[in-house]
Amino acid sequence: MSRNPIYIKLINSKRWKLLRIDKLKANPICEVCETKGMSTLATEVHHRTPVESVPHEMGMKNLMFDFNNLQSLCHPCHAEIHRRAFSHSKESIQANNKRATERFEEKFLK
Repeated sequence: MSRNPIYIKLINSKRWKLLRIDKLKANPICEVCETKGMSTLATEVHHRTPVESVPHEMGMKNLMFDFNNLQSLCHPCHAEIHRRAFSHSKESIQANNKRATERFEEKFLK
């Protein structure tokens, strides 16, 4: 789970919880499994573009609550997406460091 206080506030909001329910009602089958010809119940909602990929709160809100940025998934598919996206490759570490620096600059230097 993220340690970003803005993300934590958004993911625990009533607005997110209601949107999550709406997404699972609209797409109750895992969207990844469905492309493989399987029918697995979706239990989780994933943000296609990570909420924390932008350094400022307004951008994070836009990504968090954009219905078109959401994907209904089963737990195994969701875990695999995060495993691949947040690997410890040099490129992933550099991208995470860059986002952290941008958030710091936005918060303290502007």
